[in-house]
Amino acid sequence: MKLQEIISALNSYGADNSKEEAFLIIEELYKIPRAKILADKEKSYTSPRISEILEKRKERIPLQYILGKWEFMGKEFLVSPDCLIPRPDTEILVEKALEIIEKGDSVADFCTGSGCIGVSLGIYKPNIDLTLVDISRGALEISKKNAQRHNISARFILGDITKDLVGEKFDVIVSNPPYIPSKDIEGLSPEVKKEPRLALDGGENGLDIINFLVNDGMELLKDNGKMLIEFGYDQEKSIRECLENNQKIASYEIFYDYGSNPRCVLIYK
Repeated sequence: MKLQEIISALNSYGADNSKEEAFLIIEELYKIPRAKILADKEKSYTSPRISEILEKRKERIPLQYILGKWEFMGKEFLVSPDCLIPRPDTEILVEKALEIIEKGDSVADFCTGSGCIGVSLGIYKPNIDLTLVDISRGALEISKKNAQRHNISARFILGDITKDLVGEKFDVIVSNPPYIPSKDIEGLSPEVKKEPRLALDGGENGLDIINFLVNDGMELLKDNGKMLIEFGYDQEKSIRECLENNQKIASYEIFYDYGSNPRCVLIYK
């Protein structure tokens, strides 16, 4: 198949960015740089893997799961249907965390999924005491593999952050929790609905875990600790309502992603 034929097939399956996906497929299978692909657009690619990948995309399986890996913060991470796919929107949370984490800090990544947040922090801030927590055994196994892949030392906890961390205290907590309202799940794209519901569904208003974090979850922070939480682009008002007049919080800041959407909040205990 030629490049344009792959693009056309992906487009007919409903891919949001069929051209980019076509390049990624060829790059992955043939290890050819993009400039070379563009220089010979009429070249025919005959690997049977292309047909296999296209068949899976026809079923709306995300390309990330098909390839088994994805880029985040300039590094490659393993992914599987057990974990959420890393997204560029989340990188602002990591960037802000890197600004506040100090050498020797105890740092916890709650709802770690693939571990892309916590492991990235370990890569760019190597002298920290890192803990990764998830309720999903499958997700935690992926996070372990990603930590090993990037030679990051971490402690892994399989458990529910709302009840299984009694006695734990951290300098910094980061989290990309489930925050989509339950009623909105069915309206998501077919690809997103292939991701684990456990990592998407934030309860009736999408704020079940966030409400826990900004209330009882503050007890998991040391004195003067900090917490960074990702939230939905349309949840800024609800987040502010959660935080205003909260006696456990000294102050907070909201940051926007590179699409100019409110994306994460930094909370000071």
